[in-house]
Amino acid sequence: MLRKDYIQRQFEEFGKALALLLNLKLNKNWEVFEKEMAEAFKKFTSFELDKIEGLSEEAFNHEITGTPTLLYDQKKILANLLFEKMNVYQERNETEKYLATKTKCQIIYQNLSEDLTQNEYDLEVHYRVEFLRNLNTE
Repeated sequence: MLRKDYIQRQFEEFGKALALLLNLKLNKNWEVFEKEMAEAFKKFTSFELDKIEGLSEEAFNHEITGTPTLLYDQKKILANLLFEKMNVYQERNETEKYLATKTKCQIIYQNLSEDLTQNEYDLEVHYRVEFLRNLNTE
């Protein structure tokens, strides 16, 4: 029961952080957005944003999706943060960073959709996998 309460609190805090990030993105307050995004990465995933962005596809796949120490919920938070970062890169026409982040989103969302340790279907993950797959066809 304690673990469930902790996870619920973690997602509530993450929801607040994500709302702040979305508001900053809407207002195009990029400097504060970048600062808050880096803090959210560290707080909710214990990873540095710069490190994640600097990883190659192979290293990302190995270090993020292949590590047993990163829980499903943490991977999902990381995926959501990367997804928002990807959208910001697209909005700011930073094509190279957009494509690299999109690939990492595809890797992690695909991993989440194939996670057989979770006993419930995650509709959000399913839609994100489909959305990212459709981006490849555009």
